[in-house]
This record gives sequence, structure tokens and C-alpha cells, in this order.
Amino acid sequence: MFEALQPLPQDPILQLMQTFREDDRPDKVDLGIGVYKDDAGNTPIMAAVHDAERRL
Repeated sequence: MFEALQPLPQDPILQLMQTFREDDRPDKVDLGIGVYKDDAGNTPIMAAVHDAERRL
């Protein structure tokens, strides 16, 4: 039943996550999936978001 199926290409987001894991640079920042966290595990409010909130 499945013999005729061809494999699909890898999902680009999952490939990006794999590439990030394989990158050994210590200063890399993962902005792919999820929530950005700093080295201490905190989610900082980005300056652009803070400025937008202030304007509202």
C-alpha cells in the first residue's frame, strides 16, 4: 500500500532547529521556535516591544 510513496523533503523549520543544534558558536541565539530566553533563562522584553507598549 505504501510502496509507491516517495519521501517528502525535511520540514524547513525542523532543519533550522537541527542546524542550530549543530552550530558550536557560544554566542548563538535561537530565534526559531518558541520563546527567546537569555543566558539566565529569562524572557526579556525587546526594546521595540517596550517602545510600542509605551506608545499605546
